[in-house]
Amino acid sequence: MTNKIIRLESLSLMDHDENLNDGSIFNTTRMIEVGHPYDEPHFKTVWDGSYIKSVECHSDRDVVSIESIRSLCDSDGCCYFVRLKDGNELHLPIHAFIAEIKKVADDGE
Repeated sequence: MTNKIIRLESLSLMDHDENLNDGSIFNTTRMIEVGHPYDEPHFKTVWDGSYIKSVECHSDRDVVSIESIRSLCDSDGCCYFVRLKDGNELHLPIHAFIAEIKKVADDGE
């Protein structure tokens, strides 16, 4: 059995509400989870035959894996290394996220 990082959640509330007058400026956290789209959801307007509505859309940049690695990208020498399905890679500061870790069998199940 080994430990694998399955989700990161931001410590700082990086995302904020666009409406600065509603009293809830910092109302969401950033989530990065294996198997889910990395990009933040966005909305597009579609016509369904009778009226226009907003539909939530995601890109296909799914998160493949998250690892903690030694790196020069952060002041303490460590960072989270996130692989995306489209081949891109992210290096995220280790002090900015809380990791959720799951025990898994060595074969990845």
